Amino acid sequence: MYDDNFYKSFINESINPFVLFDNDGKLVDFNDEAEILFNYVKPHTIFELAMANSPYNFGFNRKYINLKYGKSTFYAIVVGYIDDENIGIELYKQINIEKEVVKIHDIELVNIFSLIDISKNTTFNLDTIKIEEIYDTSIPEIKVNINDFLLTINECFSLFKNSQEFKIKVHLKVGEYELINGKKHNIIEIECSGDKDIKLNIELEKQALKSHINIYKLDGAIKMEFPMIL
Repeated sequence: MYDDNFYKSFINESINPFVLFDNDGKLVDFNDEAEILFNYVKPHTIFELAMANSPYNFGFNRKYINLKYGKSTFYAIVVGYIDDENIGIELYKQINIEKEVVKIHDIELVNIFSLIDISKNTTFNLDTIKIEEIYDTSIPEIKVNINDFLLTINECFSLFKNSQEFKIKVHLKVGEYELINGKKHNIIEIECSGDKDIKLNIELEKQALKSHINIYKLDGAIKMEFPMIL
């Protein structure tokens, strides 16, 4: 007979978020991936998702469904309950191999702030928009595909062309890194926000994917993350 701790440890090591709620929607238990997920979506939203897709009778219901929360995309969920007290849900993460294994090709050493300035000056009418810039100037020159990077930034900035105020923040993410060919690389985040609500479009998402930039919307801002390759 197996120890219950073995099962809890096994679930906790999963790459898929698992959440257990009581019948009032309060959190009972969740694994590490679910804790990361809660940075981008409220637990109550996941509870509503579970309730909307729960089986009619005791047991489990598997459903293939396209979901995106923050920077994670999911292709399926499993919802289950064996009594009236608790309901559990597991979200199956979609792994994009092409994006996970970054291909380092056609990249050049460049000051990304110079590229951001080029895009800013060509995209915006600087006489009609107020721009606030918060830059971590300790970020050195890094290697990127200049053309792809500029196309992604241009596409992102164009969403804010009708804003009267625009804020851009560039900084290193603390405690996070991306593994490329067995080597850890810090992650740079570019955060863009304006005075109007904007939505990500498929063209920007495709361009970001091509540029190996992880892009998502959170709290009204568009965030772009990519490895700092020196």
